[in-house]
Amino acid sequence: MKVAELLVKVRARLSLLRGLREFIDDYPFDEISIKALRGEEGAYPFGELGGYGAAVLGSSVTRRHYPRFLSMDDLVLMPPAFTPRRLEKMAELLREPVFTDVNLETQLGGFKSSLPFVVASMGSTDIASRYSIQVARAAAKAGIPMGIGENVATVRGYGARRSRLHPSFKERIMAYLTNLDGHGGVFIQQNVEDSYDEHWNKVYSDKDLEPFIEEGRIGFEVKVGQGAKPGLGGVIRMRREDAIKVREKYHFLKDPLSTRDKYVERYSVPGTFTQDILRGTIRMMRNNYPRARIWIKTGPYRDVSDVIRIADEEGADAVVIDGKEGGTGMAPSVAMKDLGYPAIVGLRKIMDAKLGGARVSLLLAGRMYNGTHVVKAVALGASGIYIGRPMILAAMVKGEEGVSNYIEALKVETQMLVSALGKYDIHEVSREDVASLNPDLAKMFGIPYLYSRE
Repeated sequence: MKVAELLVKVRARLSLLRGLREFIDDYPFDEISIKALRGEEGAYPFGELGGYGAAVLGSSVTRRHYPRFLSMDDLVLMPPAFTPRRLEKMAELLREPVFTDVNLETQLGGFKSSLPFVVASMGSTDIASRYSIQVARAAAKAGIPMGIGENVATVRGYGARRSRLHPSFKERIMAYLTNLDGHGGVFIQQNVEDSYDEHWNKVYSDKDLEPFIEEGRIGFEVKVGQGAKPGLGGVIRMRREDAIKVREKYHFLKDPLSTRDKYVERYSVPGTFTQDILRGTIRMMRNNYPRARIWIKTGPYRDVSDVIRIADEEGADAVVIDGKEGGTGMAPSVAMKDLGYPAIVGLRKIMDAKLGGARVSLLLAGRMYNGTHVVKAVALGASGIYIGRPMILAAMVKGEEGVSNYIEALKVETQMLVSALGKYDIHEVSREDVASLNPDLAKMFGIPYLYSRE
């Protein structure tokens, strides 16, 4: 074999290592892991070899990779020297305020939340399912709302497990609800396949859930799309014996009964929406589930402003805009690369809706993972952010404690940043607090371009 042919074959085999390699290289793996391990101490960049007293620090001026599109990291926060709100806070407290005096409590989609972010709806994929209980308990104890994604009851079972290693829907939701105190709530997706089993009807009539429904802690989330694959339905790889149990409800490229493959891909349909269908769906939910909150999750669609408008007009409680950087358990490479727009464009659509008077809660999703993302999003009009992958990663690093640590680190970062802006309530941050490193983004948001003479 010629050397060139051998190199091609070796390189082709190495390409099979993609996925984990890309995730480690491209995703903020270290930043999230340190927070999961150390909690609020993870807000600082110290490691085992370079702790306080052994390292001198400064702002990084480089990027590891050349970005393909603009992101939240192209925005910066602009603290003022003169801080009249700090003076007011001092008068209120009768002492100099500190960052822990910042109030982050808010309302998100009809739920009282202790922090301006929620745990994203994660579905039946293997990894989301295996860590779902740890994430649910930590989110409830932190007092932040949490979503349960599509296909969980259908694939993993409603009350009883379909497979030994994966908790049922009921286990997930009770792990969350039984650890709540005064804050939080859970919103539940139902896709076309879930509707065959009347999933929402089953939840709404479940006697174990009735006290939480009565208390206003339950919501239903309509999935119009997601960032990683807008316009496409869910897909997971299942063991053949598990796929046989649900083969009547899903689309399979290979029939689980006849294939000899150990694993098969299971496809959900994306669902069909028009403006009238979405409007009718919200009205149906208002009529059939009057005590439930109504959430809409949508992908980076060109007509997402119409989704927001209709949701607002029909009285939905929240709309989540998921940018193309959003996480997924499985999506085609070409979809993740070229379908839809990045989250920062979704944030512009949120800002426009808020300036137009929208009352519905608007949350931003898509690679959100630190306190700066929280503050920038809220300052430009979002009600909060929607976080998925970091929760799973934190659970992988240190179980339920890792998730709690990560949430605490985000809380401290957010409080520090808001106080640096001279403000002491998350609702006080605004467009005046943000500038851009990029002239196009500055123009898009109507904020200062950092390198302009103006």
